Amino acid sequence: MRKHPLSLLTAALACALILNSCDDENEPVETLLTGFMTAHTDSEGYISSIDDDFGTHYRVSEKKDKLSPDTTLRIVASAALDDSHNVRILQMVQALSYIAPPDSIIPDTMRVKDPIEIESLYIGGGYLNIHVGIKVGSEDARHTLFYTRLDSPGKLKFTFYHNSYDDRGTYTKYAYVSIPLWGYLPSKNDTVFLSCKGYQEGYDYKLIYK
Repeated sequence: MRKHPLSLLTAALACALILNSCDDENEPVETLLTGFMTAHTDSEGYISSIDDDFGTHYRVSEKKDKLSPDTTLRIVASAALDDSHNVRILQMVQALSYIAPPDSIIPDTMRVKDPIEIESLYIGGGYLNIHVGIKVGSEDARHTLFYTRLDSPGKLKFTFYHNSYDDRGTYTKYAYVSIPLWGYLPSKNDTVFLSCKGYQEGYDYKLIYK
């Protein structure tokens, strides 16, 4: 069983990066926000604002990627920040994010634990944010991935189920998962647990909610 203390984990996906827009020293420096974010759509379905995992709210200056209207969702994105504190989304993908169902209600036919690779994880924005790698054999290979809350009174414990449908993996594709923790009303310094099957050995994480 592989154990990873929080001090060894990276929260790189949640960092705000400062990057030069070009090589000319006289050109302005463009600030890029990258990582997990909470997005809010307007009545037309366009993302109108985002919140980073440090509690900062930004208005989105350009309409892009029409989604469901009046919705809050988790995304992983890169966005350019202007002088007016507005952002322009450059790239984004939606993260798998839902309130974890109790593990006890999952039927036996779905209890498949093919391995996954945990690339990184951290707690931020009221979510357990996870970068997951899955080995696949082809671009159109069918895989299913979902998570549940383990039956452990008084503790927040989660696990993954992954069905590869016997796909023989030759390269890695990535998924982003953002498990809501705020719905369980955790207190500061509560421990959050995550366990799942890895390709080499099992994962057993303990993270502190702050």
